[in-house]
Amino acid sequence: MRKLHTVAFPSLTAASARFIAGFRARHDRQAALLGPHFTLLFGCDAVDEAAYIEHVRSVAGASAAFHFHCEAALPDSDDDTGYVYLVPERGRAEIEALHDALYAGPMAPRLRKDKTYIAHITIGHCANVALAEALCGELNADGVDIAGGIDAVVVGCIENGRFVEVARFALKH
Repeated sequence: MRKLHTVAFPSLTAASARFIAGFRARHDRQAALLGPHFTLLFGCDAVDEAAYIEHVRSVAGASAAFHFHCEAALPDSDDDTGYVYLVPERGRAEIEALHDALYAGPMAPRLRKDKTYIAHITIGHCANVALAEALCGELNADGVDIAGGIDAVVVGCIENGRFVEVARFALKH
């Protein structure tokens, strides 16, 4: 079975898209893998693909499109690695609700209870959290102003070093 991921690719202004692309080109080793996104379901190959896709379709059909606004960059870490996140204030509740709904039903056993979900767009990977903190400090000092919208969720898998779309489901307008 393929390892499926579910993400939301934001619609962004041209200026926001340029800023994120430029920053990711310098600081995000996954920039070539897939575009800026909110991860909603982390990679899973333990659920039947048809059931997974139907579940995502059902949740998307019951969820409304929304806008978000990121005004801060926050560091995070996993083991010794640091990350730079754009974290929305506006739209955070909607992203978290979508994440929570997706981790119900057949995905409930796959929810990681050892980590708190943070709604975010990853824009940087660092050797350690101290470097991530420094980059976030620079970004926040300059001011973060990234706004956009979420109107669909996308199921995909990684093939040949690229994210390949398997299914896309519109959110209600």
